[in-house]
Amino acid sequence: MADLDEALAARHPDRFRKHSVMMAVAGVAVRDGRVLLVRDPHGFWAGVGGWVETGEAPEEAVVREAREELGVEARVTRVFRPFIAWNVPNSSDGSSFVLFNYGIELASTEFVLQADEVTEARWFGPDEWAGVPMLPYVRSLFDERIAEWLGGAP
Repeated sequence: MADLDEALAARHPDRFRKHSVMMAVAGVAVRDGRVLLVRDPHGFWAGVGGWVETGEAPEEAVVREAREELGVEARVTRVFRPFIAWNVPNSSDGSSFVLFNYGIELASTEFVLQADEVTEARWFGPDEWAGVPMLPYVRSLFDERIAEWLGGAP
């Protein structure tokens, strides 16, 4: 016979080492074989996206981030594999980072950038972002996943 209390006790979070997980989203908008990148106020380029807020589904977060950063509506068209970075460097508690990646379609390319979110938005081909500043994990993510994002192999 199943013992619910025992099963729940065996899975209780207090029995395991605490491990913080930060959750974020990135939207991959593609046009003519080029991916939309946005530049943050620190000068680094990445996809449209940001942190998932408490109680928010990742799909809702990427739509909200497109609205906040670009001033346009978006809809999720594809779900890509998440990116996981274990034990983020300089994290005081060994936090890990999970980035949910979505293909998005933008309602318009007439962007109204929110300066506190992004300072520029441009379309880049894979050979064009080699020379732009990206955080190291962002560059490796883009280099690794571009074929998947552009419709090639998963």
